[in-house]
Amino acid sequence: MWIKLCTTPEVPDEDVLEVTYNNHVYCAYRISGKHYVTDGICTHQVARLSEGYVIDDVIECPMHNGRFHIPTGRVDGPPACDPLRVYALKVEGQVLMIEVNNT
Repeated sequence: MWIKLCTTPEVPDEDVLEVTYNNHVYCAYRISGKHYVTDGICTHQVARLSEGYVIDDVIECPMHNGRFHIPTGRVDGPPACDPLRVYALKVEGQVLMIEVNNT
């Protein structure tokens, strides 16, 4: 199922926007002109990634400085061990759509 997450102008360049949809926290990014969406909560401990720092194509968690590669979700620095979920997305006009499970 595809859902409207936000509009593309809402997503800052080289930074992150937190969006909550149906009680789930997402992070939307625009890096070098390309959009990405990941889960918005760190996999190490419960911390909002939107409060962290975007460094090139990496998001750094504000709590313990774990790092994740935004395009793939892979862990780029401890103490995080589990990757972030990265969502399939499409842009329709100025609307950023992501694919989520219906369950």
